[in-house]
Amino acid sequence: MLVKRVLILFFLSILVLGCAGSAKKINNLNIGMTKAEVIEVMGEPNYTSGANDVEILSYKLTSNSLYSDKYFVRIKKGKVDRFGQQGSFGSFY
Repeated sequence: MLVKRVLILFFLSILVLGCAGSAKKINNLNIGMTKAEVIEVMGEPNYTSGANDVEILSYKLTSNSLYSDKYFVRIKKGKVDRFGQQGSFGSFY
């Protein structure tokens, strides 16, 4: 019985710790990074969109094991000029 409780606690802690770090990836971004550098830090985006010289990378990252948030990275003329959580900057376009 004790072994079963320890295993359950172990797996729950891995789940919580693994998910908690996902949304913190955004903190490793900097203005001026290239798209390749963003993908190296954040991974492949869930989707992208673009118009003229602006490209938006969209990420759905888990903040904790209960929910996830949308984060956006705006790349203008090949460099990051904005990034943050959905709604932080209004419309990116």
